[in-house]
Amino acid sequence: MTRTETRPRPPGVPSAPEPDRAADAPPPPRPDPGAAEELARRLRAVACLPGPSAVPTAWPCDRALLGWLRQLTYPGLYTWPVEENLARRWIGGDIFHTRRVPDAPDFLTGVDLRRLPPHLVAPLLGRISMTRTAPRAADLAPDALAADAGRVSTYARTGPARRWGQPEQAPPLPETTVIPHVVHGIWLGRALPAGNSFWANYGTAAAHYAGEVDFVLWTDIPRARFDAARVTPPARPDPLAPVRDLLAWAATHGIHLVNVSEVFHTSAPMTLHTPFALEMGQRVPQAFAAASDHLRVEVVHRFGGLYADGDLHFLPDTGAPSEEATGGPDREDAASGNDAAPGDAAGYRLFRGRWRGRPDADGPTRLPELFDRVAASPHGFTLNALTDEIVLNDAILAPSGHPALALWLEGARYNYLRDQRALFAGGEPTQHAPRSGEEPATWTWAVTPVRTGRLHHWLLARLGITGAELVKPAPAVRGHSELSWLPPVAGEPPVACPDPDPLPTLIGCVNLLRWQYLSRGGDLALTAVAPLIRGLPDPDTAWTALLLAFGDLSTDLGAVTSVTDRRRNQDQTLDVVVLPPEAEALLDRTADPETWFGSDAGTGREFWFLGERTVPARLRIATAR
Repeated sequence: MTRTETRPRPPGVPSAPEPDRAADAPPPPRPDPGAAEELARRLRAVACLPGPSAVPTAWPCDRALLGWLRQLTYPGLYTWPVEENLARRWIGGDIFHTRRVPDAPDFLTGVDLRRLPPHLVAPLLGRISMTRTAPRAADLAPDALAADAGRVSTYARTGPARRWGQPEQAPPLPETTVIPHVVHGIWLGRALPAGNSFWANYGTAAAHYAGEVDFVLWTDIPRARFDAARVTPPARPDPLAPVRDLLAWAATHGIHLVNVSEVFHTSAPMTLHTPFALEMGQRVPQAFAAASDHLRVEVVHRFGGLYADGDLHFLPDTGAPSEEATGGPDREDAASGNDAAPGDAAGYRLFRGRWRGRPDADGPTRLPELFDRVAASPHGFTLNALTDEIVLNDAILAPSGHPALALWLEGARYNYLRDQRALFAGGEPTQHAPRSGEEPATWTWAVTPVRTGRLHHWLLARLGITGAELVKPAPAVRGHSELSWLPPVAGEPPVACPDPDPLPTLIGCVNLLRWQYLSRGGDLALTAVAPLIRGLPDPDTAWTALLLAFGDLSTDLGAVTSVTDRRRNQDQTLDVVVLPPEAEALLDRTADPETWFGSDAGTGREFWFLGERTVPARLRIATAR
């Protein structure tokens, strides 16, 4: 069973009073050993080791682009021996075949989504929108789409203008830069909640720019759910109520609802398919945020247009939410290249604290003119440059196929092909004790901001581009950040399990443990799967089954050398994974492996990293009955 308990703070972290969260409830009934063994048997039965590797299924064919990408990433990029070795070493095989790229829906069979002309992007996304029934293949033929051609911004480039400010060896831009007037938004994990800022901002903007700019919401909700909401009357209770609300909202404002899996399929997969699948499998807000970080680049690279977070504002006369003007803690120890002096007006919540000030507004006041200006800009793309120094990834505007976005994708993919500690080569972030009235900042220690959320810093540095050189989206797009991906201050709540059978959830847990084992030097990261286990009807049986089976499901990886079983919450309580006795008996916490996740830290048998505690341990291999 998982409980939240309090423990002394780790060395080096300022102490603070800790609320007593220990549960006084009577202990739950002991798990049935037979049930745990049967569940473990089922886990073993559906696995197939070592499984397909995570090597990308689609490789670039442009030799000039590939050569340039290798210069800026690593020489073995898209060479089979290197890619296979990296994928096996850091991600491992897909032993349950859960990371397979989905097949194309019938209506998209034969449609080349990777070479779609920009003026056909809006009509195609509109016709495959789940606000309507599935189209016929004939509806998506080029001639049929051309009848509803979307608006675009174009700019003719000659000579040096095609170099987009890069050296000779960089791939040139096409002779004509064309950007479709499409705004892409993303909401993953559940239906977009009614009444939040995304709902208001996109709805208002879509109505305001009707006929000029198309607005799209990318979702992982399958088409069948929307079809069911259309044809079945509401019930009590009504599990389809959020889907009905989303459908009505999109139809009212003319917003296209597009399913991710329908578009990024076997014939046109994501470059980041495996990282996207790994993040989606965790089913917690931080992982959905990481998946969104990937998807936004994939979407703009594939189709062109503007990606914009749902908490951004598109209308100059829209008043900023009250939170934007309330200020907050000064922004401290920001990432290199994005420091800014505190201002004195509105607040913009960043990864660490808040930036006080207003964004530089040198751009047009309307979206169509912003598309025009970026198309004609020297670099041919832009991000959300709040100032000359502060650049965020909550807005990305570019034509499809821009080389900068191709480099971004490869940088993101490489961040999944190395040790988690390597992401913090400059040292682990320092955790400061919060000042009076200051927002707690322990969440900044999460891997998500470093692995995916700040990758654009690396991109701009590799390209030698500064925020001063980018077209600033304001005032056509103005900033506000709700940080909706953050967990509650008391820790990650249980993840609801809609399936009465725990097997699918445990399959996801094994996938996550295998990946964490490889990226954390043999660590058994129990804290990573704890929210999933907590959401099951019988967590104790699930923990026991998981550890009973994991030894057999990791024989291709090697022996477990450590266990991570507690996490510091934002409110300074400690979330401790307390295993049932049957599962605890499978861990040898007296083991002394020569190397483990914290063996080089010189901190003894306790290693604290990103607010989590790791100790050396071995997993005892259980004998299946």
